[in-house]
Amino acid sequence: MTSSTASRPRRELLLQSAADLFSAKGYHAVGIDDIGAAAGISGPGVYRHFPSKQALLEALCDRATSSMLEGARGIPAAHAEPAAALEALVDLHVDFAVARRALLGVWTREQRALSDDVRRSLRRRLRAYEQPWREVLAQLRDDLEPDEITVAVSATLSMLNTAAIVDADVPPERLARLLRRMALSALLARRPPRPQR
Repeated sequence: MTSSTASRPRRELLLQSAADLFSAKGYHAVGIDDIGAAAGISGPGVYRHFPSKQALLEALCDRATSSMLEGARGIPAAHAEPAAALEALVDLHVDFAVARRALLGVWTREQRALSDDVRRSLRRRLRAYEQPWREVLAQLRDDLEPDEITVAVSATLSMLNTAAIVDADVPPERLARLLRRMALSALLARRPPRPQR
């Protein structure tokens, strides 16, 4: 264990180690001993902080959802213009996707390993996260019906989340610019006018 990891709380170190391993190898391919070794403690020592590997996964998914939800809730009220609010929401998600790629990758791919109750709870919180996106986009896209707004938001977020699991070595700043441009283009692209006959 390096001096930088030794100074971090064990619980945090375990969560980061689990996120890195689950993201790289997949939840089912990683054992408690692997997580403990990556964190510099014995496998059984993990159980002093988490009762199971699934508890680690739940904590990671909860952390990802909570972080995004807390960030999104105040954005619409903090911006007078809907366009600025939408850009702030996109920036929030892009920053998370780039800076916390392993955590987002786990959240995106490994939810199927959670219990039904936990998955339902995460889905409810995801809908709450999407709500400010829908409200802001509805102010900018009067050409879309409410269900179309829902599709546009969900599809755009799925696109951004996929960046966490794509095996491509794009420098973080360039990746953030690319994702931001793609998300805003997807959300704001209007249907071309129908040709006059």
